[in-house]
Order: sequence, then structure tokens, then C-alpha cells
Amino acid sequence: MSWDYYEDPRPDIQAVVSAAGRRVLDVGCAGGALAAALKEAGAAYVAGIERHPAAAAKARGRLDVVVEGDILTTPLPFSAGEFDYIIFGDVLEHLSDPERAVRRVLPYLNRTGRVVASVPNIRFYVVLLRLLVDRWAYTDHGIRDRTHLRIFTRRSLEAMLSSCGLLVERIERNYRLMEDQSRIGRVGAAATRLARATVAPILFRDLMAFQYVVVARRISSRCV
Repeated sequence: MSWDYYEDPRPDIQAVVSAAGRRVLDVGCAGGALAAALKEAGAAYVAGIERHPAAAAKARGRLDVVVEGDILTTPLPFSAGEFDYIIFGDVLEHLSDPERAVRRVLPYLNRTGRVVASVPNIRFYVVLLRLLVDRWAYTDHGIRDRTHLRIFTRRSLEAMLSSCGLLVERIERNYRLMEDQSRIGRVGAAATRLARATVAPILFRDLMAFQYVVVARRISSRCV
């Protein structure tokens, strides 16, 4: 996992968060780039949780409060119903027990609040092709990141959130042609844009989805 991971402002997540006047908890806030962007967009208060010491140190200069430590075990200083949004930006797949993590922070979400989560899609067509031809290998980033402890499909993510009393009300798909987009060049970038506008959302909504971003609301008190 490169340092770029800790400095990504995540415009895809920003796009589904109505930040103005809201209170936000960013679980796995990394260096605070996303949280800083939300504050610039008008968020009233942004807190973060980050286990990587160097990233947490950087985030402290950007957020109102940063808790350094593991989301599953570190004491949390928040109050019941304190937040309008709780964000898990590419965090759940790195946890040994993602459901427990969601359950742990839900008491801090107010009744009309939303959980926003992004996860890589293990059903991405390139990954499936690699499995078919027996070319699976871990990488330093992306869907096959060697630090991933859990894998998700759209349905398994929805099922996990449902088990916590959350209903997915919005789902966005980040489409790609290749796993690693860093070396595709102008032609590859143009092909990706064309695919996103044509075949991906119509014929291959899940197979070409590299990543899901979902917004979920509370439907019960089972996790409180």
C-alpha cells in the first residue's frame, strides 16, 4: 500500500456526502485528505480514526479530532447520535471483522444519519479471468492488495450492512477496464471513458465495477 493511499481526497465519496453543516466521522481517515475536503465543503465538524501513526499525525493538522488506534479495540470519545455521516472509505476489506466495526460505531450515528462505505469488487471481470486461467497473485494495491483480509461483492456488502440494520439506498460503481489504470496512456483512458458511458452501466454493471461506493441508512436499532 503506497503513501498515495493515505493522501487520496476520494472525490467519489465526496460526491455522495452532503457536507454543509454536517458532523462526520471518517473511520480510517488516513492523512485526512478526504476529511479536509469535506471541511472545505462546509462540514461543521469532522473526526477521524486512524491506526497508522504517521497518517494519524498528519490528519491531526486537518481534522477537529483524530483518534489513533484500531477501530475494533481503541476507546472512542464520541457521544451517542453525534454524527450525521460515518464513512468507511476502503477500510472494511482491511479488517478481520468488518461487521463488528460497523456495529461498534453505529451508536454514534444519529437517527437520520447515513453510513458511506467503499469496497473493492472481487467480481471485477479481470479478477475473474485471472482465476479462470490460474493467474491469481497478490499485489501492493487494488483489488488483490495483499493487506486485504476480507473480500466483497455487491450482494455480500449489502448483506453485511443489512445484518447491522442498515439498508443500502444508493450505490455508485467505479468502472474500469484494467485493474491498474496508472499505465494505460491516453488511448486506454479514452477507452475507459467510452466504456463507462456505454457498455459498463448497461451490460456489465457489476463485472466492470472495480469498486462500489454505497450510502446506507438505519432501519432498526439492532446494532445499538
